[in-house]
Amino acid sequence: MENTQSSTNTNGFLLALGAAALFSIKAIFIKLAYRHGVDVETFILLRMALALPFYVAILMLLKRQQAWRPVSRRNLLLTVILGLCSYYLASYLDLQGLRYISANFERLIIYLYPTLVLFLGWCFLGKRISIPQLLCILGAYAGILLIYWQDQNFSTGALPPTWVNLDAISWGALLTFGSALSFSIYVAFSEGVIRQLGSRQFTALAMMVASAAIALHFAVQADWGRLHQPWPVYGYALTVAFVCTVVPSLMMSAAIQQIGSASTGAIGTSGPVITLIAAALVLGEPFSVYHFAGMAIILGSLLAMKKVNGIKTVPVATAEIPQKPEAQSR
Repeated sequence: MENTQSSTNTNGFLLALGAAALFSIKAIFIKLAYRHGVDVETFILLRMALALPFYVAILMLLKRQQAWRPVSRRNLLLTVILGLCSYYLASYLDLQGLRYISANFERLIIYLYPTLVLFLGWCFLGKRISIPQLLCILGAYAGILLIYWQDQNFSTGALPPTWVNLDAISWGALLTFGSALSFSIYVAFSEGVIRQLGSRQFTALAMMVASAAIALHFAVQADWGRLHQPWPVYGYALTVAFVCTVVPSLMMSAAIQQIGSASTGAIGTSGPVITLIAAALVLGEPFSVYHFAGMAIILGSLLAMKKVNGIKTVPVATAEIPQKPEAQSR
């Protein structure tokens, strides 16, 4: 019995670590695609088009298994709004930000979302922020400022729009922070509807909403010739859609089932470490003691904040934000 339990724990740990790794290298493939000149809107459309069939299959499977839950008008409206906030807006801002900043800086900004969830709870849900929580928040942002300072000489070669009165690093950081804020709205307000619809049904419906929004966004620009991209771009889009989204989301759900959401979330904090190493090895991005120190400060502050108030966190992957698994919804 003990051997069986030990094997289950080992499998769960490996699944959680694998999910964190695959989620984290998403930014690497996006950066590689950018080297072929693809624009953000085209890449998002390709990725969503390649990922959508998997989520349509989930809905069909739910219907076949008679596990479909009725969707009220209120839940439908919430699903639309939250799908637009996370799967559309957060993804769009994240990919825009990646044009200007390093992959490791992007990943760490996204990981600030628990601090924004606390802020939203204070603003709209009447929740208080304690002194220990505030200290943890300040620690996390101190780590971000350290990496921001260290990356001042880093350049991707992309320039901000002419109407933006900011340097490229600041503009990219602001866009990525907007992505984290969009994701925090999803985390703060989605639990009720996920509990009623189930995570698979909610995620699939939200993905369909976001796909329609992205298609409309692309259609309004009326430049369908942009879909003619070099073959590597299609390969990177498929990799982000399947290898870095669908596969790790399934692995994450399996890990939560075997070792629980708390352990899976803790292992998920290895994501920025994996991104930092992969970005240095594959993209040649900076990897200094200051980057490592800033990352340690940020992750340490967030883990301390989680311990202080028991805040729930979910692994982050914002070219497609992963689902909140059923095991995390009460």
